[in-house]
Amino acid sequence: MLMPTKQTTVKDCTDFWSTSMKHITTQEICGLTTKKFEIIETYGTGAIVSYFFDGLHIGVIDITFAKDLQLHGVRKKEVLELSFLIEGEQIIHLHNHKKKLIYESPECYLTYINKTTGTVSFHKNKRFKEIKISMNQDFIKKYRLLETYEMNKNDTQVSSSEYCFQPLCSKTQQLLTELLSDTHEGLLKRLFLESKVLELLALQLDTSKNNSPKATSNDHKISKKLFEIQKLINSDLTTQFSIQELARKVGLNDFIAKKEFKRIFGETIFEFALKQRISKAKQLLAHTQKPIYEISELVGYKNATHFSAAFKKVTSQTPKKYRNTLPDRE
Repeated sequence: MLMPTKQTTVKDCTDFWSTSMKHITTQEICGLTTKKFEIIETYGTGAIVSYFFDGLHIGVIDITFAKDLQLHGVRKKEVLELSFLIEGEQIIHLHNHKKKLIYESPECYLTYINKTTGTVSFHKNKRFKEIKISMNQDFIKKYRLLETYEMNKNDTQVSSSEYCFQPLCSKTQQLLTELLSDTHEGLLKRLFLESKVLELLALQLDTSKNNSPKATSNDHKISKKLFEIQKLINSDLTTQFSIQELARKVGLNDFIAKKEFKRIFGETIFEFALKQRISKAKQLLAHTQKPIYEISELVGYKNATHFSAAFKKVTSQTPKKYRNTLPDRE
């Protein structure tokens, strides 16, 4: 945990960002304002890109600080905040919470910020990459978020629970990748960003609703490891990992991995892996001219016959028939 030392830079939050960042560009098109800043070399490397429109602020922070850093600040505006920490670690200490909260990748949180003060700390020479979405009162009222989901305006969820941070699920990671890689501009960019914010918000609300409020620290650690299993499977569909291999890679007992994966996700590890393989195969069949034997290898089947059997079991069609029934196929 980061502790104040002679090498730690301690700053007021507003003063630090105003002096450490260099404004690069501002663009306003169709109601979407886009601003880009780069951190001054003395303070580190990296950039911040911010989007503003219709009660939303989306910040993409990708910075490596040159020194350990502590920032003190006051949040004066009431906002609904959705954060996704893709890489790195942040230590949060709120004035009304005795314990410091360790926010580490890959995690996310959804919380109502109600005029709070506190400190956030960052490690030097460690990349920090976060997507932070702030929704103001206009946006909150537009979608009736507080009344529909019974969010508590009188407290901050982050301050009330040490275990409000949730691991990034595979669907969330997919949406974040789409958001970061999008190349639209103007009105299309604004519509795209709002649609992705709503998808991410809906997914987070659904996850929070289904999450047990009595979760313990150990439950949280196990949950993170199960999401790591999902990530391992998705990162290399060409390899069919055994449950023993996956459990060993994330540091879980085989039995616990199988039991808890089924309990949390409602499907077995094998069923999840099969679903991802078939989904990838469908994309390749639809959008490439690759032969079926090559597609089978790309989704983890060395034998095309075994791949066809698995595909048919899930879709009730062979890969060849599926491809032939797609639109624009002769």
